[in-house]
Amino acid sequence: MNSPIGFILGSGWGKIITSVENKKVLSFEKIFGNKTTVPGHSGEVIIGTLNGRDVIILSGRFHTYEGYSTYDVAKTVRYLNDRGAKKIIITAACGGLNPKYKVGDLVILKDIITMFCKSPLTGPKFQDLSQPFSKELIKAAEITAKANKLRIQKGVYAYTRGPHFETFSDKKMLYKLGADVVGMSTVPEVIMANHLGMEVLGLSLVTNLAFVKHDHKEVLANAKKQEEKLGNFFYKLIKFL
Repeated sequence: MNSPIGFILGSGWGKIITSVENKKVLSFEKIFGNKTTVPGHSGEVIIGTLNGRDVIILSGRFHTYEGYSTYDVAKTVRYLNDRGAKKIIITAACGGLNPKYKVGDLVILKDIITMFCKSPLTGPKFQDLSQPFSKELIKAAEITAKANKLRIQKGVYAYTRGPHFETFSDKKMLYKLGADVVGMSTVPEVIMANHLGMEVLGLSLVTNLAFVKHDHKEVLANAKKQEEKLGNFFYKLIKFL
């Protein structure tokens, strides 16, 4: 029996839920004892099958700007690992720092910048993060995205706590440090998943250009436009995993 594939879905990634069969839906409050408070995050755990594979999908996540520690944020990852998931797909909306990126681009993450994120690990847990994402999963995502005619980038994600958006000076600094996209999630989860020995695929959808003034409503609107394409992408990607 194959182990289930774990998903953490950020804003704009929820369309795939409609394709899940034999669906069982539980609330975050029931599983984790807390609700998610962010618009665009339904706060549900969906268990079922997708294109023949067992999946556990977390529709939404917890964020440090909601008052949680990074350890608390990563309880979603620990839950998936405890349920037997060996592979995890972590998704998010993000701001594009790289001037070559456009709104609607799918960014397959190749690395993360962790220096602004307090580790979810404590004690002498000297976790190797020299390769936080699985090469095999990255390749599968590339092949599937190209087959679905999605515009893709391979980039580096930088974490900021939020909830305020970064200043223009913040963004200039992050880009000079090597970041291609910026967001308020993903990094604590990636650290924890690596610590637990899970294979990780990181995907970010560019919903705004970082050097253009924007707000959360705009982020959600741009994410909504890509839901159908991303749903088809996930449905086909699952066969490679």
